[in-house]
Amino acid sequence: MTWSGRPFAWGLWLGAIALCTAVVLPQAAVAGIGNSSCPRGAVAIEPGSSIQEMVDRVGDGGVFCLKNGIHRAQVVRPRQGQRFYGEGRTILDGSRPVTGFTREGRFWVARGPLLRGPRHGECRLTAPTCNLPEALFIDGSPLLRVSSKGSVESGQFYVDYANEGIYFVDDPTNRSVEVTAAVFAFKSAATDVSISNVIVEKYANGAQQGAIHAREGARWTIEHCEVRLNSGTGITIGTGSSVRDCDIHHNGQMGIGGHGRAILIEQNRIWSNNTRGFNPDWEAGGAKIAESDGVTFRGNYVHDNDGPGLWCDIDCRNVLYEGNRVEDNRHIGIFHEISFKAVIRNNMVRHNGSGKRRWFWGADIVVAASQNVDVTDNTLTVAAGACGIMLIDQGRRADDGREYKTRDNTVRANEMTFEGAPCAGGASDTRSSDPNFSIIADGNNRFDGNTYRVPRSSGPHRFVWGRDVTDWDGFRRKGLERNGRFILLDRRAAH
Repeated sequence: MTWSGRPFAWGLWLGAIALCTAVVLPQAAVAGIGNSSCPRGAVAIEPGSSIQEMVDRVGDGGVFCLKNGIHRAQVVRPRQGQRFYGEGRTILDGSRPVTGFTREGRFWVARGPLLRGPRHGECRLTAPTCNLPEALFIDGSPLLRVSSKGSVESGQFYVDYANEGIYFVDDPTNRSVEVTAAVFAFKSAATDVSISNVIVEKYANGAQQGAIHAREGARWTIEHCEVRLNSGTGITIGTGSSVRDCDIHHNGQMGIGGHGRAILIEQNRIWSNNTRGFNPDWEAGGAKIAESDGVTFRGNYVHDNDGPGLWCDIDCRNVLYEGNRVEDNRHIGIFHEISFKAVIRNNMVRHNGSGKRRWFWGADIVVAASQNVDVTDNTLTVAAGACGIMLIDQGRRADDGREYKTRDNTVRANEMTFEGAPCAGGASDTRSSDPNFSIIADGNNRFDGNTYRVPRSSGPHRFVWGRDVTDWDGFRRKGLERNGRFILLDRRAAH
């Protein structure tokens, strides 16, 4: 498998997901670098020149043309109203070339000054170095960092800070070797910044930090960009900001993150993020926005991320998930968690949750500890062993002690095709003494008018309401799906 003309050793990453499945992009997901040229009058910046020096010289409102080629280890702090355009082959590369190798026993060693970023974030047990942001690349492929020199094997490296040495065993002769040398491409608290038509790669940003980091700014516009191979999150955004028509993939922790008001994530391809093996229950995967009001996820193609696909968490309000294609993510496809009013509609959601099959979490759409959510007109294909649409309550509490409630949620007019036994409904995991103990049944939650297509021979049904797991008839006896349809298929038709 090749990508951008260079081979990638994806199998070197612990916790990484399979990447070789062919996919056909929907029209909405054609995203990434465009062919547009820089606007007339933009200040030209050639590779090798300091972008920051020109940013400071021109000042607020400046318009810049980042010329084609590699802008190596640039760190840019935009000022108010500045606009940055690439020419189509413009790359901001956060690494530096490594030369002058020596041999020490079985190791090749590269010496020189090294970054040492702060350790942040929770890793899987199988990937204990995920939260160390420095990275090494051979022929464009990231190597896996290990925690001891003696354990280094092919495709791996070890960093000895005391002696400023990087140890690895793959022969670097006549190959491109690079090590991360900068922690972000763009970052500032400026307002009204725009970035368009650039590739941003190989930055040693930490977890929850973006290689393009706009979280503390406002009204940033990021469009027609490709953001890849960075150590933390690809792009983070804040109030009034948008990410449109971007290709965001193979970042170490997550594709897009952020918080604020009036956020738009539209027409992007967000795929194969969390290559480093962060724990998705902490934070990893496709796109996650938190503590926000007025978030729109529209027309994105979100697939093969090691974590949830689209996720709004912690007091999100007025969220719209619309017209997205969300498939093959290892955790929940669309996840609305400890939050409030949202609409989840007209999405195609398929084969999510393979890495989270315990209890009812391995689902395509989950509304957890949230209220006033309308889940409607979605089309789901549910893998064997997974659940379709789930409401879940755990008696979750905010820092101020108030309890989130799974109530006033409506699930209607969705089409679900199951490849195994059906699984859907509302599940409670609280003690009898908890005020939320009966919130699923007593909290005005409704399932109605949905269609369930199920293989004729599929195993026990799991229609759950509160703590009661039942079959289709039992589900209807609880007052649910009075207008729903349950259709038995032969196994071939279910796939």
